[in-house]
Amino acid sequence: MSNTIQNKSLSTKQTKRKKEKQSFLTDKDYNIIPGTYRTPVGEVRITKIASPKRYDVISLVRSINENFAPRTKELFTPEIEAVKEAMKTGTYIAWRPIDKPWNQQDCQRVCRNSRCFCGHLLNQHDSFSGKITVPRCNHTGCLCTGFKFIPSRPEEVGEFWITKRSDFDRSAYRVKCKCKHTHEEHVSYPVPYQCKIKGCKCSGFSSAFLCAACDKHWNEHETVFESEMERKAEGRPVGEAWLPFAELPELAKIALTGVDNPDVQTIIDALPTSSRQNILEQQTSPALCGIKD
Repeated sequence: MSNTIQNKSLSTKQTKRKKEKQSFLTDKDYNIIPGTYRTPVGEVRITKIASPKRYDVISLVRSINENFAPRTKELFTPEIEAVKEAMKTGTYIAWRPIDKPWNQQDCQRVCRNSRCFCGHLLNQHDSFSGKITVPRCNHTGCLCTGFKFIPSRPEEVGEFWITKRSDFDRSAYRVKCKCKHTHEEHVSYPVPYQCKIKGCKCSGFSSAFLCAACDKHWNEHETVFESEMERKAEGRPVGEAWLPFAELPELAKIALTGVDNPDVQTIIDALPTSSRQNILEQQTSPALCGIKD
């Protein structure tokens, strides 16, 4: 009798384990059916990805994100604000790689609400007058001697998946050091920014993340304050030419307005009309098509 009870108990446990393993529903072709599932490690949401109409960056992103236009606007709003502020004040603030040739690009346009390594925003630092190369933090008790941009959003370091977590709090998000502590848990002065957590042997901040724009570590970047004249002298874009996707007007409109344009399916579609026509003419020219006179 006891053996029968034990066998039933064992069978029940095995069935329960099988159900836990088979937590995802599948169709007849064994494809996981989209939906929200509860698993031993938490809640998982499965979304169906439609095949893009064309194999291009824009159409691919649109196929995996149904809110393409609003998300694009949300993602680039801080940088658009940075451009507006630069045009108003004449001071351009950028975060870019230190070494050549990577320093030719600005990885981030910095606005007054951008965060510093010390944990305070740019607007909590001294105002830039043109003579102050690096504005100090004016927050009481902060040791920060100069604003150093630090990514403050998962998208800026390629951690898009974190935002899908049910308990994700964007306001509390902070990037971390390889010691697993955040930048705010390290001293803001002196370099190399030792960890403040008791018992941690970290002697200096070493980013556990990479810049989404250039794939380089935080310490391989610098925050630059420069005038419009200085940027022009170095051949860098200024004014509206510094806006995100300035070279792709139609995509820039989406970033500015958050309104999608169904006619923009590829990078070529987003180009200025003259550039788009030139490319199309080249693609259909007899020489490129292999047609001989």
